[in-house]
Amino acid sequence: MTKDTERTLAACEGIARVLHISLDADEFWLYCNGQKIGISCNSTYATVKEFIGYAMLEISRRSDCSYKVPASLEKQIKEYWR
Repeated sequence: MTKDTERTLAACEGIARVLHISLDADEFWLYCNGQKIGISCNSTYATVKEFIGYAMLEISRRSDCSYKVPASLEKQIKEYWR
């Protein structure tokens, strides 16, 4: 795991816990509730943005959420998902 990835996990773990999102990573992937998101060339900033994108989609699918992510934005968020 790179230092950038370690910093991302440190920054996002508390938010993930509150949102009930499991969060893990290795050298190549960020895992959010098991969803693989490519991060092999990412900075801390870029990896945090990937987590935020996942969290936005996850929250928008919950019954207590009043907003929906537009399809065009969802496509952009999922660009590096596998």
